[in-house]
Amino acid sequence: MLKHVSFEECLRPILSSEPGALTRKLPKRSVIYTPGSHDDHVYFIAAGLVKTVMHSQSGKECLLNVYTPNDIFGESCFSGRMRSETAIAMSDAVLKQIPRRRFLALINETGLAGELVHYLARRLAEHEQTITDFVTVNCEQRLAAVLLRLWQKAGTPESSYLMQRISHQELSQIVGTTRPRISEFLHRFRMRGLIEVTADSRIRIREHRLREYLETDQDELPLEACAS
Repeated sequence: MLKHVSFEECLRPILSSEPGALTRKLPKRSVIYTPGSHDDHVYFIAAGLVKTVMHSQSGKECLLNVYTPNDIFGESCFSGRMRSETAIAMSDAVLKQIPRRRFLALINETGLAGELVHYLARRLAEHEQTITDFVTVNCEQRLAAVLLRLWQKAGTPESSYLMQRISHQELSQIVGTTRPRISEFLHRFRMRGLIEVTADSRIRIREHRLREYLETDQDELPLEACAS
């Protein structure tokens, strides 16, 4: 049986040989673009992690998404409006930066328009699931779902480790709770054998146990106030 090649796997070699795609090597915490900027580029992550965040008028930060190798981000430029979010490198990163018009032309030239639509639709579905979880799921369960999703994107089935360190503060922003609560939940997960944590703070996911926890414990935990 032929292995299905994903949109991201198709895109990597195309951008590697595309003269209009600029390679950018960024150290950890580099700001890629900010709200109000007229940045008209799409970005492909060759290596590293990137997060996008938005800030409220009071200055409170909301983490929108975490992007891993082979992800694209910055697609908000398709709207033709100024950026409303900030993109920041969570680790040393290597990006392919390509102008929006050239990116769309390249997608058409290579016959990947349908795959791009499917990719963006899948991302929209992930956002919708995140919103649903915020309303209906206990924050401890949300953390379990987040860890599983990040492992699927950034880990490897062979090692079951998240390949990059994600801080408790960043996890708290994704889940919508405080950093001490994240530490408390991770300790519970370790005690229940759902995860392991290495000396260098990498998280090993026990996929089957974590899935079992999410499937069987949905109604057993109270829908508590996650920020407490």
